[in-house]
Amino acid sequence: MRYFSILVEGIPRIELKQLNRGFVDQTVSALSACIRAAFFLSGEIRRNTVVYILVKREGYTFKLVGSELKYLGPDTRSIAILLMRTQRELNKLNKRREIRSRRGVYICENSDMVETLRRIATNQIIFPTTSGEAIEKIKLGRNVNVIIPIRYPFTISERNKLFGQGYKGVFFRDIYTVDNFIVMVHNRLDSLWSNDSDGDN
Repeated sequence: MRYFSILVEGIPRIELKQLNRGFVDQTVSALSACIRAAFFLSGEIRRNTVVYILVKREGYTFKLVGSELKYLGPDTRSIAILLMRTQRELNKLNKRREIRSRRGVYICENSDMVETLRRIATNQIIFPTTSGEAIEKIKLGRNVNVIIPIRYPFTISERNKLFGQGYKGVFFRDIYTVDNFIVMVHNRLDSLWSNDSDGDN
């Protein structure tokens, strides 16, 4: 499985009226680009991919499961509407640790981001950094969690914390948006495990 853990400070309230007028907040636009890069391959959804959106300020996580997602298009509006509908379900989380918002989308508590990352069952965690190794030089398995900061690059203290957890830094230039990092990781994993791109574990 491929996991992408997107770290974001907060997600602004998404309003359908604004979307219909073509106005999309920068954070929502960046999230949509990451979700599109993570899930879509030639018009199909990658079934072997799970995306976590860890929202630091409000202490919750959205989990999108590729093998369960239905009726999701690659355009920003379609993805933003999915996020908007999931936001509306947040009040149901009140006394429950996890709820299923709609097919393939879950909302979970996230009181500690480090613990949330640890609970994602992978044997390998990587993240982009301007001082890491080239991805071709890193031995990657099939079961990997990729940490994606919406605001890149990480600060020095954030980067050091990730290194301190034993996570592997992958070289990525800060002139590119982070959805390009997701594409880079997918491309590398596809080349290593060519028969795994259709969702097989």
